[in-house]
Amino acid sequence: MEETVARIAHRALAWCAVTILLGVARVRPAAAQRATGTIIGVVRDAQTGSVLGQATVLVPGTLLRTTTNTRGEYALARVPAGQRAVRAVYFGYESMTSPPVALGAGDTARVELALRRIAVQLPGLTVTASQLEQRVIDVPASQAVVTRRDLVERDAVTVDQALPFVPGVTINHGDLDIRGATGLAGGVGSRALFLLDGHPVLSADGGEIDFTAVPLLDIDRIEVVKGAYSALYGSNALGGVVNVITTPIGPERETIIDTHYGVYDVPSAYRFTDRRLDFSGIDVQHSRRIGNVGARFYVGRETSDGFRQDDASSRWLLRTKLSFPAGSDHPSTAYIVWSDEDAGNFFTWLSPDQPYEVPPESINDHDRSTKLSAGATIIPIARASLLVQLKPYLERDATQNHFHDNHDFHNATKLGTIAQLTSHPWSNQTITVGGEVARTDVTSNFLGRPVLEDAGLYAQDAFTASSRVSIVAGARLDSHHATGSPREVTLNPKLGLVFKPADFLSTRISFARGYRGPSAIEQFVSSVQSGFHVVPNPDLRGETAWSREVGATATIGTRFWLDGALFQSDYHGLIGPASAPGQPFVFQFRNVQRARVRGADLSARASLVRTVADAQLTYLYLDAKDVDTKLPLPYRSRHNVTATLDLFRGMVGLDLQYRSRVERVLAFPLDPRGDIAVADLRLAGRIFDTRVQLKVSNLTQAHYVDIMERTPGPPRSVLLKAMRTF
Repeated sequence: MEETVARIAHRALAWCAVTILLGVARVRPAAAQRATGTIIGVVRDAQTGSVLGQATVLVPGTLLRTTTNTRGEYALARVPAGQRAVRAVYFGYESMTSPPVALGAGDTARVELALRRIAVQLPGLTVTASQLEQRVIDVPASQAVVTRRDLVERDAVTVDQALPFVPGVTINHGDLDIRGATGLAGGVGSRALFLLDGHPVLSADGGEIDFTAVPLLDIDRIEVVKGAYSALYGSNALGGVVNVITTPIGPERETIIDTHYGVYDVPSAYRFTDRRLDFSGIDVQHSRRIGNVGARFYVGRETSDGFRQDDASSRWLLRTKLSFPAGSDHPSTAYIVWSDEDAGNFFTWLSPDQPYEVPPESINDHDRSTKLSAGATIIPIARASLLVQLKPYLERDATQNHFHDNHDFHNATKLGTIAQLTSHPWSNQTITVGGEVARTDVTSNFLGRPVLEDAGLYAQDAFTASSRVSIVAGARLDSHHATGSPREVTLNPKLGLVFKPADFLSTRISFARGYRGPSAIEQFVSSVQSGFHVVPNPDLRGETAWSREVGATATIGTRFWLDGALFQSDYHGLIGPASAPGQPFVFQFRNVQRARVRGADLSARASLVRTVADAQLTYLYLDAKDVDTKLPLPYRSRHNVTATLDLFRGMVGLDLQYRSRVERVLAFPLDPRGDIAVADLRLAGRIFDTRVQLKVSNLTQAHYVDIMERTPGPPRSVLLKAMRTF
């Protein structure tokens, strides 16, 4: 019955997509020959008159956009003739739309825009929630943005160090958890989709996120969409989407050098060595134009002793990015990221009195991994009302364990392509249709040689009914098949509504379904690790979720910003470790849970004293239950709070993180556990055009268990960073 329904749904969605494509082809057939002109201008600060580089400039009612150069200049070509306005958006400024100007065929109109600085630092345009450029207040889903400034001011060395301050996000012993969707998964089978410029970058065999494989110097912003988003993005977008967006390559040559050095202050009562434990790294990035191609090259080196006995690591990271033609409104881009890492493994402490030491047999356990990510965004058609994108991508990872109880290896390659067409047939409507295919090949001594095949087809209609109301509706059909298992087909719809009753207030409501297919490791693992015997489960099926929320965003004057949402997600067939049927003390991944997670997600920003003191506060309340047992879901804190105070525009900062006691764990339920409260102090200044930063993490030397039993959190550490741009 399910297969029959899936086939009907598949045909229905395909028919809808074909109908839309034919409609797009018929709508305004003379569009290609329509008269066009050019709009040029400069974007400035309204108070000082200084130019604003990297501001986004677009033509409302079209798909045309560009960014300003270092002189604040912009040029928009192929603008349809008629009465045309221009909108400019820039971080930390109020967006501005110019009065319409008359643009005739072949004309060049000049429009200058002066933006007013606002006290509360809010993001500009976002693209992830609906794959359209929108302001946050126009998005029909909860979305947060981590800006480049946030990454710099928080002294982040890796992406995950900034994400805990995103409302609704927690990091559980390295796992990304959005609104309680994940808990603790050991890195395998992420329930949040991780993207790099819109390309999936999860590991091919485990569906894992590697935060260290994204160079921070190249990041413009990180967009986090919360809730089930498989309607656009397919598998893994069960709990949300994290999209890392890199900076455009400008016309000027630029070199950035960022270096850091830090030491761990392990308490004397727990110290296991007289040697100083430290960590250090250096990152170098160079950007330039080579003919008509923009090029960016990056190399990074990171080493660490770790704060635990078996936690040392060393890593090389290389990245290349190209864009062409340089300076185009919609340039095609390509990237390659390569990393090589040797990392120690720490599974549990030696004893409560020796929390930073490992059992003697585990000393020197480590693994060696090499990863390659490559992708491109090819734009064969870019017009005012039509945009076609092709996004091929490749994920390749190879890992070799050097453990005392196994020397497992696994190599995996995932090759996929996304094709997407965006049409703007009318000024108040945007239609998006697309498809994705991917194949994963695995070779491993403990996984065998399985093949995973995934395909998806999606369609979305974004309609602006009035200046106060906008609606987004869409659906995606996903197909997942693994060697020796039945094919699984799911239909994932979504519906979102934005209503703005006043200029300062935006409300939203959304309803969506999510899906995550099992990773190769979850379905085919056959291994012994830390004494546990794990066997394959060829009958493992994917997880699904229904997610809904009601939220609002309010801007109070120019100094206060508030955002909040009530949400609930119902999960079916959650994948987790469980006893294999009829095999005592043998485990496998199984569809073990039906769960319900509901709660509140709140955040606030305020300029307490203009240019002197800014504050940010987030609060996440989780009520996470196993529907069958009525027990709390493991590894979730009911109350999660972060607070930030920045003084003198980031020269002095204080960050606080609080998590209430985890109500349920799996392995050692009788171990004592309590609340977690950690404070970080930041200082920054400039010396000879070099930004110098000092950060003291875990300032009060709190000793705590990092969510997973018998795994201590990091002690106090001191980090010194220096960054200079040439």
